[in-house]
Amino acid sequence: MSFIVSVFGARAALFNRLLLSTTAFISNVNGPTEEISLHGHPIAYIAPSVYGHAQALLIHFQSYADKMVISIAVDPTIIPDSHKLCDAMEESLKSMKIALLGKGY
Repeated sequence: MSFIVSVFGARAALFNRLLLSTTAFISNVNGPTEEISLHGHPIAYIAPSVYGHAQALLIHFQSYADKMVISIAVDPTIIPDSHKLCDAMEESLKSMKIALLGKGY
């Protein structure tokens, strides 16, 4: 921590401490609105993720060409049944979609 303060300043140390003391982290990144390709091969989806994070739960929402990909990373010692978490999230998102469609959105 003292190295970060001496090189980057107190703000960077505060941000680093904040990241290390959080339990869950959620990001929402807008991707391209149109489908893209790499050397002539179409990209089916984009799924961002990270490795070695300090959080027990990490969720990425990535929108790409009218599709949404959700990447979830969990610490199995904290969240033993990640599939149950995914199922619950799927049901919640479906309920939100139905509610929004009912209001005309």
